[in-house]
Amino acid sequence: MALDAVIFDIDGTLIDSNGAHVEAWERAFAAHGYRIFPDRIAVEIGKGGDKLVPDILGDEAEARDGEALRAAQQEEFLRIAGSRRLSPFPGAEALIAELRRRGIRTALATSSNRDHLDGLGRSAGLDLTALADELITADDADESKPSPDLVVAATRKLGLSPAQCAMVGDTPYDAQACRLAGVTCLGVRSGGNDDATLMGAGCRAIWEDVAALMADLDGALDRASPGSAHLTQALLERLMDEAMAEARAGLAAGEAPIGCVLARGDGSIVARGHNEMVASGVLTAHGELAAFAGAAGRIPGDARDVLLVSTLEPCIMCTGAAMETAVDTIVFGLEAPADSGTARIRPPESPDSGMPRIVGGVRRAECRALFERWLRENGNPEQRPYIERLLADT
Repeated sequence: MALDAVIFDIDGTLIDSNGAHVEAWERAFAAHGYRIFPDRIAVEIGKGGDKLVPDILGDEAEARDGEALRAAQQEEFLRIAGSRRLSPFPGAEALIAELRRRGIRTALATSSNRDHLDGLGRSAGLDLTALADELITADDADESKPSPDLVVAATRKLGLSPAQCAMVGDTPYDAQACRLAGVTCLGVRSGGNDDATLMGAGCRAIWEDVAALMADLDGALDRASPGSAHLTQALLERLMDEAMAEARAGLAAGEAPIGCVLARGDGSIVARGHNEMVASGVLTAHGELAAFAGAAGRIPGDARDVLLVSTLEPCIMCTGAAMETAVDTIVFGLEAPADSGTARIRPPESPDSGMPRIVGGVRRAECRALFERWLRENGNPEQRPYIERLLADT
């Protein structure tokens, strides 16, 4: 197990406060003339107010009343938190303490601001600023979940690559933010969301609550990061250098510069490949599939720690192949157009399956330069429109 940090959502994950948020939003909406039922609000809990208000009321109401509604919700929440105890879930403090004892760094990440957080901490009887190594709030991000900003801010404050981190969260918006940030999400049901909702948003595994996760901590850490290598930025860049070498070999052969390597969880490379579409005349002769073919018999069938590293974000076909072979982590350099990359893949809902952690932007500039070189040196009319669109989009 080589996980280096765990990021925690707070509301609904560490503290039983989702119901209070629903109640505060219902009061805030009512005060401004909107009758919104609690069950409509509950499915939005986990987003920040910048997303929740327009998603419930629409853009026109957001423009007119959004700021006032968010201020009213905070006032109502602080009133609720001051009048009753919002209890920590059993095991919350013990789990964070045990992670820190093991040398695994911890962070709290919330879409709330500091005033909101201070009121929640007083109600729960927790010093949230001292509970973990780092604290990330709405002040650290431009957008709230499900945008990845908070999770990205957490990895940066921790000084780690996304692939070194996991996050524990209770809502699909935690999982969606993690997926976009390249961080593995471990789900808990304590916020009221079921397994299908959490898995379908991208959680890798689900526990009843943080106490259950604590009881299965070794298993949880292994699910989050099954390989033995610490997936530091330096290691990811070294593997990308190897993928770029494959891409250059393809470029020299007249192919688009899409190179790929497959590595075991210890960081050792077991297979390489580059696009062979021109040479073979086969449209599915992608570099990733060439690497998978080269890895036949060299990776155990039950391996869960495989890394796929590609100069270009894998397409839906290659991402599907990675999921079928239980790849743990996909690393890419340059993002593909929106309609052809990994974002088109819907995470599986089965507990026996899992969504690979996807980390993008590694050696991005160098990977992009390879495609620019292809445009200068290669006039293949069939591939040229795609490469031109790729560079225009990025």
